[in-house]
Amino acid sequence: MTYKVLFINPLKDYVDRLVDSTPEGYTVKVMPPEADVSDVCREAADADFLISGVDVPEEVFRAAKNVKFIQYMSSGYGQLPISVLDDLGVPVAQMKTHSISVGEHAVTLMLTVLRRIPASMQLMRDGKWRQDLDEMSYSELYNKTVGIVGLGNIGRWVGKIVHHGFGANVVFYDNAQIPLTVSELIPARPVPLEELMAISDIVCLSVPLNAESDNMIGRDELALMKRSGVLVNVGRGEVVDEGALIECLREGRIAGAGLDVYEREPLNAASELLNLEQVVCTPHMAGVGWENVERRIATVWQNFDAVLLGDIPTGIVTATKRAASTLPA
Repeated sequence: MTYKVLFINPLKDYVDRLVDSTPEGYTVKVMPPEADVSDVCREAADADFLISGVDVPEEVFRAAKNVKFIQYMSSGYGQLPISVLDDLGVPVAQMKTHSISVGEHAVTLMLTVLRRIPASMQLMRDGKWRQDLDEMSYSELYNKTVGIVGLGNIGRWVGKIVHHGFGANVVFYDNAQIPLTVSELIPARPVPLEELMAISDIVCLSVPLNAESDNMIGRDELALMKRSGVLVNVGRGEVVDEGALIECLREGRIAGAGLDVYEREPLNAASELLNLEQVVCTPHMAGVGWENVERRIATVWQNFDAVLLGDIPTGIVTATKRAASTLPA
């Protein structure tokens, strides 16, 4: 038997690689972002598996009556109609391959802000070699306290890097129950959010967007930070009150910020964030990297095989964990 895989709204970097890696027993149909919704629904009706990019209309999922499993190609799944998918009884998995690249990017943002790399480059462009260097404004990561908000896969990877690689102390806040063995492995100490904001030299946000995290870091939370503190966000932009953050940075109430995500994307080119010397901005690219592309594609086929074997795929985010039917009778 051959299983039909429908790849919807694919990122261009994945299409050829995924199609070329198709194992025996699967066929792949690619539906580009510009495809008419009615055409996508028609193709989804007899699909066995869906691979979903972002911004897939709800009716496409409803049309996939025979689908056994849906693989979402992103780590953040706030855009998925989870309640609809729960009602349909379709297991859906997020990608959990991002931890390494996003974790490394988060630490890169920390170091870039602490070492004032952009400002130093600008001095060189201006013909100033070690001029105007205020040593008291440069800092190390060693022995600093890094507070991680969201000790999921990404947060754990950040914790491992900064503790084992840089000798930083790690505290964390998470509204989910984190097993003691996980926090001991890093090691990391759980603290309330208010305490984390107050004692951390670097606050790293790696939480998904949901009702509890929306606008989690507002004016009151930012006011708790040290004047020497740095805020790093590799989670979701809506977690932070961006206006309050800009005000805080403008007035020098914290030392800097490293941001990969924003309240509205793409970030407006006129945003004050791009003109603040102590802020480093990147264009929601923390998960980008060819190694991660390979890991994602491998995960797709591993999860499909798991479904056909009656196992539970990795990264399930729906109430339904296992496909109702797998191998044909």
